[in-house]
Amino acid sequence: MAAAPQTGTLTFRGVSGAHYAIDVYVSDVVGALCNFDSGAGASANSETFWTAPENCYLIDFSIVTGLTDTKTLRLTANSRNLQSLIRHANHLNTLNSRPALNTGFAAGTRVGLIQA
Repeated sequence: MAAAPQTGTLTFRGVSGAHYAIDVYVSDVVGALCNFDSGAGASANSETFWTAPENCYLIDFSIVTGLTDTKTLRLTANSRNLQSLIRHANHLNTLNSRPALNTGFAAGTRVGLIQA
């Protein structure tokens, strides 16, 4: 099938109470890393990680629409795969009942996503 890139947003809550809404670009290529907004918007050329500025929790992920070639995203922390998978179908931005997420990251952790 033909890849259908999309954009999404990861929302983190810091232990200070601050919220971080980080845009991501999902290329819809199996095994590829997602790209994170590094100041000029999320695109195919932006960073492949986001660095947590404080201890924080990933509390939400939303994506514009489902993808063609990939169905899930695997969270990584400092390039290590985590057990957590995010299924696109459950996190469409049109759903007001997206499942709550609560994955913690220490300050300085490079958070990434691998498309599967």
